[in-house]
Amino acid sequence: MYIILDKNLKRVATLSTNSDANPFWGEVVERQIADDNSNSDDGITGVSTFNSTDPNANSKSWNDTLTGLTMLQSAPAAQYLTVGNSVAVYDDVHNHWRIYRIYQVDETIDATSGAHLVTVDAINLAIYKLNKTIPPQKEIKDCKLDQAMQWIMADTGWDLQNNCSSGLFADINFDGTASSQAALQTVLSTYDAEADAYCHIDTNGIVTDLILELADQLGEDEGKSITYGQNMLSVQRETVDTNLVTKLYIVGANNASIASVNNGKNYITDVSANSLYNNDSNTWLEGTITSDTITEPKALLDWGLRELRLYNHPRINYAVEVTQDFQANLGDTIKVIDLSMNPILITEARVIQQTTSESDPSQNKVVLGEFSTVKVITPAFIRNMEQRWNDHVKKLFEDARENANAATVSLITPLGSTWYNTDTSKRVIARLFIEGENVTSHLSPQAFNWQKINMDGTRDIGWEADHAKDGYQVTIEPPFVGTLLVTIDDTYVKDEAEMWIDTSNSADGSWNKLWETKDAANKDFNGDQHIGALQFSYLLSDGSVLSSYHYSKDKNHSDCEFIKWNADGTLQSMMFVTGGGHCGSFGYDESSNTIYTEIKDPIDGKYYLVTMAYQANTSASNITKWCQVKQYFRVAVDLKNNLWLGSTTSGKVYVCQISDLQTGNFKPIIEFKLQDFKWKLLPAGTTNNGAYNTLQANGISYPFAFFTAGDANNADDKHVMCINLITQSMVFDYVVEPMQDIKLTVPLENGGHLEPEGIYEDVNNSRLIVGFNVSEYRDDAHTVSIAHSALYTAPLKIRDDSKDLVVEYPEQDEGENDEAEQPVIAGNDNADDSDASSDSDEDGDESTSEGTEVEDGDND
Repeated sequence: MYIILDKNLKRVATLSTNSDANPFWGEVVERQIADDNSNSDDGITGVSTFNSTDPNANSKSWNDTLTGLTMLQSAPAAQYLTVGNSVAVYDDVHNHWRIYRIYQVDETIDATSGAHLVTVDAINLAIYKLNKTIPPQKEIKDCKLDQAMQWIMADTGWDLQNNCSSGLFADINFDGTASSQAALQTVLSTYDAEADAYCHIDTNGIVTDLILELADQLGEDEGKSITYGQNMLSVQRETVDTNLVTKLYIVGANNASIASVNNGKNYITDVSANSLYNNDSNTWLEGTITSDTITEPKALLDWGLRELRLYNHPRINYAVEVTQDFQANLGDTIKVIDLSMNPILITEARVIQQTTSESDPSQNKVVLGEFSTVKVITPAFIRNMEQRWNDHVKKLFEDARENANAATVSLITPLGSTWYNTDTSKRVIARLFIEGENVTSHLSPQAFNWQKINMDGTRDIGWEADHAKDGYQVTIEPPFVGTLLVTIDDTYVKDEAEMWIDTSNSADGSWNKLWETKDAANKDFNGDQHIGALQFSYLLSDGSVLSSYHYSKDKNHSDCEFIKWNADGTLQSMMFVTGGGHCGSFGYDESSNTIYTEIKDPIDGKYYLVTMAYQANTSASNITKWCQVKQYFRVAVDLKNNLWLGSTTSGKVYVCQISDLQTGNFKPIIEFKLQDFKWKLLPAGTTNNGAYNTLQANGISYPFAFFTAGDANNADDKHVMCINLITQSMVFDYVVEPMQDIKLTVPLENGGHLEPEGIYEDVNNSRLIVGFNVSEYRDDAHTVSIAHSALYTAPLKIRDDSKDLVVEYPEQDEGENDEAEQPVIAGNDNADDSDASSDSDEDGDESTSEGTEVEDGDND
């Protein structure tokens, strides 16, 4: 709805699309808080300060217009469309109005209908008034924002609402000839502020106030996303590198230099950015930046390194046409997703320009840009989307199609390839590597074509048909004699992972909190108070929780407490385990009340895998030792599949059969290192400075294993990773985003705490359950906070491969779309049977595609 105001700002007419009394069309409201790349002259500005880190702040430009409003001259309200009158536009999000003063009126005759038309253009009344006001000449040294604004706003008739937190000092010069609007644009750039002007109108149609608001940042970040095919009609991506710098000279106050702390150099460089963006690798893209305040060399260098990260890449803007039902406001932070773009568009940016029209909502458009401080480190939500939609994998497959030598198939046989009398079946696992990277998880089951060659050279078509949908793992049963081969059909390559964390069902994309400890009198039978620092927690069927807690009061050995909690978060009971250690992970069978964990025997000092029943308010006395091991393990079990998983501090992961461990035999059937999946594990005795991953916990739900990482000091990212144990390929590595995934009442920047802990899959509900230690305020004044423990759920989504067509196997292999072919070499079984020992591509002769017979063996 629009309101027409007279020169005294009194309501004289109303325009509405719901009424035929005053039809109107053609109007477009365009608001902006920054220029886009097409008209921005921004570049590296040469002067900055330690508390002004926005390299694109000089592209900030406030403008707000209403143009093209057209009516029939005969319409009753058209008489009020005159120069000096105004049009008020209602903002239903913020419950106020913006007034646009008419500065141009065009009267025309439509050539087709002969109708007399009137068309007006208008500009925000505050901008108009500021353009018509010239502040007196004055120079203010070390001027604060509020001082500058007082001089600008004098005699304008508008009230200032300054919500900025800027503490910047700058020299501001009013020359007595420039308008207040020109001075305001300078202030917005200098103090990194954003402006909006609006009013309130009472029920009698009277304007009650005129407000010019300044803010550090307009808009909100509510987790909104624009997705092509849902609420996005079109998108245009524009890239510009006018402010790109790869070699930055740094000058401090009083010509201070960084040379004394930078190997004699007064500049810093970014080699990788220069290689990526500079056509001449023998030169640099140079710029200079100066601080008016910093003189200490080390502080100056730190500041320069931070600034270079803001300049070392091109800037990108997006013009997005959205559907009528999508509401985005100027300054809002928006996620944009277009999976059909090449490369796939997944980004986060702010709305720097907004176009709206009530008469023609098809004109609605937003421009998203990086005018504000650039996040050079990819936002976590983008990295998480890239786990599901992987352009990198798609590129690997494209390279493999052009270079047949880039792809290799590895076949592993964890239980050997020779039949013995005790064998009932054997597994054969196919894995595809492209340029050394395991990409098996990006193949649907239909991509694996298993072939059995009989001893006489003929193919067993019946067997092949029975195993056509087996995917990357085939199980063979005796008497299987012959040669087994697999071909990979690249028709069924997926750029979507086989499983991912899916937060799309949540209104704001956040994880759901299932349970949390309560700030109450939670004393155990030893008199110790508990509320946080839980290591691993299981949500039980009745809503109660069983958790582990590291007890560190005994200096002679490391102990553990298992704590039972009520559904309301209050402590119910506790069991003490001498030598129970850190207990970062443990297994639990609720049906038999059995805990699966590890202890270090305080008598002989050795580690043992053990089971015990949970006993309330006592020390554990019914411990059953399974197997002696050499080190500390984070323990997890999958009882359905008879599997035990353990991880070490160094990142090694072992999977054993529980039946082996129960007989005292530690015989891993799967081994790998988390470092193989690009985690950099924190070395023992080292403080995490953000360069490492602090491993926390693990869980197993075969064929998947889950891991959490993230230090208590908040230095590194919080990770949740899933690995396919069969193919030993990464399924996803999700980076938990504070405030987006996990809502925090105490933000990390305010000293808040967010530490991931236990993790396991709730198979029946297709979700992960992850524990976190988090901070929350204890008082309304937000002066006292506590750390407590909580359980969150993250929904899991499985890739849908059901639409893949069933392959009809020809009588003779046509060899179409094959990346590589690999036989199983079946023979003497004297080798190690673990997956680790079978990891090498030498398990099958990939270069010759030859096979040998599967033979019987004697093992009486």
